[in-house]
Amino acid sequence: MTGTDLAPLPATTLTLAPSLPEAIPTQGQIASRSLGAPELTHLRSPPQPRRSRRARRATLFPGDRVGAWRIDAELGRGGMGSVYAVTHHGFGKRAALKLCHASVLGESFTAETFLREARIVHRVDHPGVGDVFATGTYRGRPYLVMERLAGETLGTRLERGPMPRGEALEILIEVCEVLGAAHAAGVVHRDLKLDNVFVLEAPAAGGRRTKLLDWGVARILDEEPDPMHGMIAGTITYVAPEQIRGDQLDPAADVYSLAVLAYQLLLGEPPFSAGISYDLLRMHLRAPPPAPARLWPEIPPELAVTLTAMLDKAPAQRPPVAEIRRVLQRARAELAASPRAGAALLWLRQMRGWLARLAPIF
Repeated sequence: MTGTDLAPLPATTLTLAPSLPEAIPTQGQIASRSLGAPELTHLRSPPQPRRSRRARRATLFPGDRVGAWRIDAELGRGGMGSVYAVTHHGFGKRAALKLCHASVLGESFTAETFLREARIVHRVDHPGVGDVFATGTYRGRPYLVMERLAGETLGTRLERGPMPRGEALEILIEVCEVLGAAHAAGVVHRDLKLDNVFVLEAPAAGGRRTKLLDWGVARILDEEPDPMHGMIAGTITYVAPEQIRGDQLDPAADVYSLAVLAYQLLLGEPPFSAGISYDLLRMHLRAPPPAPARLWPEIPPELAVTLTAMLDKAPAQRPPVAEIRRVLQRARAELAASPRAGAALLWLRQMRGWLARLAPIF
């Protein structure tokens, strides 16, 4: 792919509620409402850009130089930074450059906070993690230089329709492998979601098809203080109850988010959804998870039990990723033994999606 037709790479953001009409409440907003949820009163506001993402003008254009890197095109823009396709002017290496927005830098979000992603990536050191190989500063703004990937995020892929469950299980298994390496290195990703799982256009070494992106808000378990303490450093469709409460995090938080991802890939929808972010937060804190068999009647029983266990409100009751990976592998083998049934189920899921899109017309 050329620099102009690469799928957009998500910028490192403190993403809170991009798909919901109401962003995560601040501490003051929570105090002013009768939520009946004392677990929420500790939250503080995340760093806020001074102007909206739509209003912010591009600051770099094709031909501009950032250190040794020439800008080829903008690939994507998020709340905390923009990502550009770049080429090294000396030896022609192609890469992606993530530049922090000047408007978000301050006491609560410093250049060091932005650049910690490079340290985290190399601490995890796994082929399923996008490499970061240079950092720098451009006019007072920190930047990261990363490998440039060809492909698309899971979010983009699902916009075209449901994914075959065998393929979805393969991707979930690979995500488990990356999370296992991260947890062994003392790192909790903390922002696992569709848009942070990148599906490669062509398999990489060893046949790997995915990369787990955006480690900028990850929790380093032996790092004190946590620079994201008091914020929900994640996307609220996926956040574990302990993230909402502000408790100390451990790998179980990623297990909860992985369950949400699995529901989306295997069942077609997240376990909890609401039009208002307050309601969604309450559901994460209190609502029981829906039975997977409601959307997939033929789901392997072991997989159904595991998915609901991954959404347990108590972190200690969730299974570790190594156990989850084994369950997913057994489910993949079982599904492969009955390919006709899998194809029929995919057809039914596609029909349901088409009917849902046609409903407003009639």
